[in-house]
Amino acid sequence: MEIRIGAGFASEADVDAQIGRVRATMSSIPPYIKVVIAADWRNVPIMHENVAARALKLLTTTSDRIERSGILASPDSPTTVMQFFRLVRESLHPSRKVVTSMNDLEAWLTPVLTAAETRRLREFLSET
Repeated sequence: MEIRIGAGFASEADVDAQIGRVRATMSSIPPYIKVVIAADWRNVPIMHENVAARALKLLTTTSDRIERSGILASPDSPTTVMQFFRLVRESLHPSRKVVTSMNDLEAWLTPVLTAAETRRLREFLSET
């Protein structure tokens, strides 16, 4: 699953809309299939605490269906990266990781992808 958050999460409603999109996508995939998520959060600024709490809900909504998940964060915003690390830690999912480079995201996800999925990941990352 590819997730690109363009303008960030300014409100809880923004996070709820993303939760809805993730749930809709997940409902189209048979329940016995686990997914790999490549998420580009580089444009997500620091979130207010109530919005971050809702983002934690986003990270835990489909945890049982996730094989591996990588969140790409901007290295130019260390405070935001720290917030993402906290959210991922609190999501309690051992196969979810925050990275700050496209190479690290590719290295994290590629071991569980097919060749075609790896090609698509590279395309997704080149679209930025």
